[in-house]
Amino acid sequence: MAGNSVDVSQWMEKLPNEKKLKDLVIPGSHDSGTFSLDKNMEIGPDEPNLIRKFGKLVKPVVYNWSVTQSMTIYEQLRSGIRYLDLRVAYRTADKNSEIRVLHGLFGWTIDQVLDEVNRFVANYPKEIVILDFNHFYKMDQAAHKKLADTLDASFSKILRAPGRQGPNVTLQEMWGNEEKVIIIYHDYDVVDTYPCFWPPHLICSPWPNTDDTNQLLEILNKQSEASSVSEDALQVTQALLTPQNLTIVKHVTSTLKDVLASKCNRQVTKWLKTLRGTKSHKFNIIIADFVELSDFIPTVISLN
Repeated sequence: MAGNSVDVSQWMEKLPNEKKLKDLVIPGSHDSGTFSLDKNMEIGPDEPNLIRKFGKLVKPVVYNWSVTQSMTIYEQLRSGIRYLDLRVAYRTADKNSEIRVLHGLFGWTIDQVLDEVNRFVANYPKEIVILDFNHFYKMDQAAHKKLADTLDASFSKILRAPGRQGPNVTLQEMWGNEEKVIIIYHDYDVVDTYPCFWPPHLICSPWPNTDDTNQLLEILNKQSEASSVSEDALQVTQALLTPQNLTIVKHVTSTLKDVLASKCNRQVTKWLKTLRGTKSHKFNIIIADFVELSDFIPTVISLN
């Protein structure tokens, strides 16, 4: 499947229906909701106390290095993204105590995110969207229940439970059941209560944690060698650079996009293109920052 001949708004629909979820190569966005971060709100509980203490002084820097996406959720999905990385927090300062996207600063409410996913899957019924809720802040039992109930009610009949097959489910089965959304929820107590959610052990997402492109590619090369990939879970390749403290200090007036993401996406896309058609590496979900850069999405899709 050549990247440039694909209508990426509905690329899944064009795949063979016997394909298993674990055998698809899926483009995803890292910290998917950060396009919506709001500088008018306080610094988030995921930041160290020292950063929160300086508040207004450091907020522009926190913003510049926390935003990892430019497009809204609907725009990302229309552009071919099918995996969303969601970190959330319970914000009691909101009038109705909202659950919001979080990364350094607060962003959209969870309802706004889910509305965009629902709008997309209604318009493109054969596209499957994976929502991975993997970081929670200030979330007690009541907040988890509120989020889980919201997710359950929002997607009810179109949710794919893990069942016995987990990642071995085929597109044919999901399409036949009109299942369009998978929710991975990184809290076993919640998953025990809501068996329609996928538990954390059904996804593997090692974090490279480097701001050096060469080192990143070395790590990804090793991780994705076909012989070392486990078949029991969805596999995430984090094709992104993580700013270290020194990087931010050196480029305090710049942004994550300008210093790291642009270069990273260019190199990663080039690397992926060299692996097209080879059997030496196995990919499942590949995530990046600023997914619109450097042909990232069509390149990932072309690996199918």
